[in-house]
Amino acid sequence: MAAALTATPGRRAVGAALLFLAAGALAGVAPLARGGVEYRTFGLVEGVFALLMAYLLVVRGAWARPAGIAGWAALAYGTVATAQVLELLFPPPGLLEWVVVAAVAISAWGLFAAGSRRRLVASLASLAVLLALVKFSVIPVLWERIGPAPGTAFGLGDLAESARRVFADHRPMRPGGELIGFAALCCWALATRLLWADAPPRGERVSKPRKARTYSPPGP
Repeated sequence: MAAALTATPGRRAVGAALLFLAAGALAGVAPLARGGVEYRTFGLVEGVFALLMAYLLVVRGAWARPAGIAGWAALAYGTVATAQVLELLFPPPGLLEWVVVAAVAISAWGLFAAGSRRRLVASLASLAVLLALVKFSVIPVLWERIGPAPGTAFGLGDLAESARRVFADHRPMRPGGELIGFAALCCWALATRLLWADAPPRGERVSKPRKARTYSPPGP
């Protein structure tokens, strides 16, 4: 990794493009609990958010401005990988997804006002943790706790199942399936680190060292 960070910008862009490609491929893999493997691709909502995030990352300097074919390929693969990661993190279709997407859209204004690229990346990391908590912890717990099982309680279980589907169309994954998503996020983070611009972006404050004050004794 240290050797990759000291490589030329072109080689770093090629490495980032390959990592983004791996992140996008892994983020869509979903081993289902009922058997089989499903590949989930991003939709229009995730694509629009990915374009917005790519713009923010380039403007703030978290992604280097594209130069040459390798740089533009890294940006394109990075945008697609970001959309796939958002598909992984966003809740399944339902009322909860509408609330989460609206909250993310509102918080995007806060990302625009981020003071530096480090604050921007920290905000995105915190957002990813919250989205993962909702999808992989809150939804499965509520899915098991709310209402009777389908076909039980004299038909009330079917009504409870319909209510759960309106809340979130949850499709459980097999144990260990979340590790694939974690690997995709690691690839995305490593690719972002490769594209991390060496020079601070325009508009970011750089602290200058203060000059040491010299004390001159008073004259006679």
